[in-house]
Amino acid sequence: MDKISRRLAALFVIGIAALYPPLLGAFNRPGSFLGIPILPLYLFTAWGALVAIGWLLGRGDES
Repeated sequence: MDKISRRLAALFVIGIAALYPPLLGAFNRPGSFLGIPILPLYLFTAWGALVAIGWLLGRGDES
C-alpha cells in the first residue's frame, strides 16, 4: 500500500468517526451560530472538510 492510499484510508476512518451518530448527538442541541442551526452546520462543515482533504490527497505528488 503506497503513501497516498494509507492517507486516504486514514481520512476514511476520520470521516467515519466524525459522522458517527453518538458524536452527532453532541451537536444536536438548540441554538445557532450566525443563524445556522448547530447540527447542520457541523455536518456540512465536516463533509466539506473531508471532501477538500480527499481532493488534496487524491491529487498526489504531481510536482
